[in-house]
Amino acid sequence: MKLLHTSDWHLGKNLYEHSLLEDQAHFLDWLLQVMEEEQVEALVIAGDVYHRSVPPADAIALYDQFLNRAILKLGIPVLTVAGNHDSGARLEFAGELLGAVGYHVAGKPRQELARVTLNDRHGPVVFWLLPYLFPADVRALLPNSDARTFQSAYEVLLGENLPLMDKSVRNVMVAHGLFAGQEPVILSESEWSVGGMDAVSAAIFQDFDYAALGHLHAPQKVGEKVRYSGSPLKYSLSEEHQRKSVSLVELGAPGSPVKIREIPVPALHDVRRIAGRFDDLMNPGWHENKNFEDYVFAEISDEGVLYAMEKLRTLFPRLLGVSLPFREVEGEAVQIGAARERMTMEQHFARFYRETTGEELPEEHRAVLRELIASLEEEKREVYQS
Repeated sequence: MKLLHTSDWHLGKNLYEHSLLEDQAHFLDWLLQVMEEEQVEALVIAGDVYHRSVPPADAIALYDQFLNRAILKLGIPVLTVAGNHDSGARLEFAGELLGAVGYHVAGKPRQELARVTLNDRHGPVVFWLLPYLFPADVRALLPNSDARTFQSAYEVLLGENLPLMDKSVRNVMVAHGLFAGQEPVILSESEWSVGGMDAVSAAIFQDFDYAALGHLHAPQKVGEKVRYSGSPLKYSLSEEHQRKSVSLVELGAPGSPVKIREIPVPALHDVRRIAGRFDDLMNPGWHENKNFEDYVFAEISDEGVLYAMEKLRTLFPRLLGVSLPFREVEGEAVQIGAARERMTMEQHFARFYRETTGEELPEEHRAVLRELIASLEEEKREVYQS
């Protein structure tokens, strides 16, 4: 079976003040073309379909158009789970009805995970759908459990479900969360609340033939058959050098090796920095073979530049902002027109602690802070789901 693994679309997201909906529509048109050309038999979206729990109407319309073309026109089933940016309840609205036509979605974790069986010439492939969860979700599903960490929560929930697995057939896990192998994971600044979430060992998915993950924006392996597809677009300056792709996964007969191929995503507009003297940056000839329509952040090295944003926007209409390294506040470059990439709550608190005490936040205090942040996030999620 050929399946295409993607995640973290974040439909409706802005990059600074610029809407990315045009770029996202371009990606979805390209994705449909790839699905048709590669004769894909299933599309997996591993969470964060939308950027907000209550997405804008134009983002919903874009997703609706995509599903109609993928499922009704191409006849390709789509399987997705809710990510931490999604509202699970909203995402799985009319889920049973839509499942009858090929759209399978799990918005909220269940004691017995949602499973979807598709068939090819080698027999059945069972997809296990595991949306983003908090330890409190598992305690609510299984009152006798005392899952307080993310690791224990996943262990308890999978412990309930793995006995249901038929290992004579192929099994694919679709999950959204922070999972890690032996090597450090690659994080991006745009990933929401990663700092407040404990990493779960990717080894919990060892019984699956493939685990299609979402949450991290850089494509990467965290286990032999456990993979993040990454986001299809660059959603922060920290992702400037990432090579965005989707993962084409081929499952052969039961027991045979899984084949994985990355397919690079062509960007309508790149996200990049430019740096140099202002006169050079304003010279079109200085930017050889570069797209002036890209999302650009300019780092200006010389002093005395007035109205830098206004002037550079005549050359780069999608300018994100500028920095003036010669003007420093507390040792940091002043940035104009765009705030720094959003820090996690833990990073903000650690910085406040350092600035007020002159010392680093002790690890034992960080542990208490993480637990408090996780509790606040659970309360916030309950509000969104209600």
